[in-house]
Amino acid sequence: MKPTRLRTLRGSIFATDGAIKKQLILDDGRINHGLKILSFNLWTSTGGNNAGIDATLALGLLPSAQQSMDAGNNSQIGWFTGGFDNAISTAPMRAILDPDHVINRDLYLYATSTEALWNYLIICQEYDLSDDEAIVQIIKETSQTTLI
Repeated sequence: MKPTRLRTLRGSIFATDGAIKKQLILDDGRINHGLKILSFNLWTSTGGNNAGIDATLALGLLPSAQQSMDAGNNSQIGWFTGGFDNAISTAPMRAILDPDHVINRDLYLYATSTEALWNYLIICQEYDLSDDEAIVQIIKETSQTTLI
């Protein structure tokens, strides 16, 4: 793997009570082009009371039973949790990333939140992958996923 340049994925998602799913990266067919996530941040721009979020980054579509934070699911590579109560932090915002991953197909953001507008910023390192490295990453993403 040869690192090339840094990339950012940023945007916003509006959550009503319940689940959110957003596709951040669409498979472009170039399996030799990969991204490794270096940081994953979420914050609310509405400043509302009682805003909280639990979010997961996944390499594929997850059935609703698997959308919770599950480190045993190999297609999940990042987790974020945090919340506020009356604009005072009650749960620290915290992101956990699996350092042993490369995205060379799809990336999804799944979240469960109270009603709020959430911003996200994901910083990635681009990599050029050999054919063998690309195939290994695809196998890692799919073969070890636990289906419930």
